[in-house]
Amino acid sequence: MPSPKLAHVILNTSNFETVKNWYMQVLEATVGVETSDHSVCFLRTDESHHRFGIFKAAKIDDSTAVVPPGVDELIQQSRLHHFSFEHPTLPELLDAHVRLADAGIAPTMCLNHGATISMYYTDPDKNVVELFFDTAYTEEQIVEFYAGGDSNAFGATPFDPAEMLQGLRSGKSVAELIAWSPPGKR
Repeated sequence: MPSPKLAHVILNTSNFETVKNWYMQVLEATVGVETSDHSVCFLRTDESHHRFGIFKAAKIDDSTAVVPPGVDELIQQSRLHHFSFEHPTLPELLDAHVRLADAGIAPTMCLNHGATISMYYTDPDKNVVELFFDTAYTEEQIVEFYAGGDSNAFGATPFDPAEMLQGLRSGKSVAELIAWSPPGKR
């Protein structure tokens, strides 16, 4: 049986234009459909006319929720923990970092999880967006990774995307740049 695929994500915001413009920049999206009163907008990131939606709300929920990866203290954020978008290659992920940095959008954190190389960004409403590259672990590697327990699952190592891009441009292999060791073996 085929697994369901993510069809779309919808965010509520009281900061409609700012959030819409932020996502258009981060996702290189275009407006698919927008209501004439600018209270609903669907952005196109691919062939679908509404992969990502933004609904205008009078007030958003700022209650404390589970925190983003790598954050130790409780912070106020929307109810959505995070959602992610996969880049097919490491160079494309790193190019996205350069493009966003040039637009003044910086990641809040960049982590090598072993199975993924992930950059986390926080939108104007404090929603967390993960842009990542899947390192193509085999089924055996995934089983071994999770068998390592919480220390592996939460043992991501920070990385600097600018340094990683420089390494790639200087001839280092993708395998060398994405190498990850369990916390007990570092």
